[in-house]
Amino acid sequence: MIKNVYLRSLLLAIIMMIIASVSYADEIHLKNRRVITGEIISFDDTFVITRESVSGLMRTSKGMSINSTALLLEKRFKKERIEAKLQKQIQQYTVDFIEEEKKLISIHLGGGLNNINGGDLNSMITDYKQWIEDYNEYYITDYSANWKELKWIQNFRGEVLLNLTHSFSIGLGTEYLTKKSRGTNTFNDVFNGTIYESTYYYDYSLIYNYTGEPEYRLTAIPVTLNAYFFMPINNRLKVFIVGGIGYYFGQLKYNNPYQSYSEYNEDHYANDETYLYSWLDDYSYDGTEIYQAKCNKIGLHGGVGVDFKLFSNISLVAEANYRHVSFKDWKGSWSDNWSWNEEWGWSDLTLNEDSGSVNESISNGKIWAYEYEDSDMGKQYLRLLFNEGEPTPQPGMLNIRQAKINLNGFSLRLGVKISF
Repeated sequence: MIKNVYLRSLLLAIIMMIIASVSYADEIHLKNRRVITGEIISFDDTFVITRESVSGLMRTSKGMSINSTALLLEKRFKKERIEAKLQKQIQQYTVDFIEEEKKLISIHLGGGLNNINGGDLNSMITDYKQWIEDYNEYYITDYSANWKELKWIQNFRGEVLLNLTHSFSIGLGTEYLTKKSRGTNTFNDVFNGTIYESTYYYDYSLIYNYTGEPEYRLTAIPVTLNAYFFMPINNRLKVFIVGGIGYYFGQLKYNNPYQSYSEYNEDHYANDETYLYSWLDDYSYDGTEIYQAKCNKIGLHGGVGVDFKLFSNISLVAEANYRHVSFKDWKGSWSDNWSWNEEWGWSDLTLNEDSGSVNESISNGKIWAYEYEDSDMGKQYLRLLFNEGEPTPQPGMLNIRQAKINLNGFSLRLGVKISF
């Protein structure tokens, strides 16, 4: 770019010299068809004095000329205006060049949104909702899964740029990307009927309710190294191409508070419909399943953008970017802590009561993915599972592998760049 500035200034200077020496030299056309070419030094009502490059000073009678002095002066003024404009452009390019050279360091702060693919994480959420929909249709139930995939993830960014030339900079920075998705899953079942025995019969009913609120939070902190190539459009606007590499520190947190309640009841009757007694069994539990896993990965990114100078050292930056980074080896810990209560017995006797708690944990495990095959519906649905080692295949578990979660996708970002 430095060479371009010098060449542009030199070209403008050459154009000025050509204009000054040839294009806008004064020409006095005489009645005898002779043309005197030179610079008008002075004139009065009788004579015009010019300076020629060869003959030097000459005095010509105004009565012998055809073109008027007014036309010559208009030509002179036009010449002076163009020369002044060209000189101003040369000075402006020089000033711009000097100012750019002084701004060796820039700080870029900004943020935006990334539309990510999500990999197995989003596929699991999508398949789970589809399974609920298929289950309701097949079994005529009323289950629900209100759960959104992680599509748009927030992005905050800070970067220090070293401006090596007017058109090339390198940047070292970091970003903070985070997004959570929380759902609500509810299962409500009611079963009832009548069982006939030889001397009695009973009506039974079962009410079952389950509610879970699973939440995933995906976070990534990359340290990035970027290369920028700038192309100026005018004194304020530049477009640029950027490409780089990042080392990503990824983290996935899962938290699922849940609760369940079931109520079973049998009302016993003699064959003559005389009420005898009832059997009750009420059972409830609630708990929280959590896990936290980390994974580090190298990713690539690239994009295009515009840099609009608001002031001499402050610019507004807009950028469209594509990122490719896929996390696979997720490692961490898991726990499931829950407590339960049960009350059961015959209505004509004292009811039994019991309660307890269960604490399960894995200190060093991984996130796994597998295809759950529902034989009734003849379909497969992706599931995620935290396990210490590779899960032992069970009926309905197919294609067990480590889960792959990615941030692949496009981003739109705005920021401010301050140069020093």
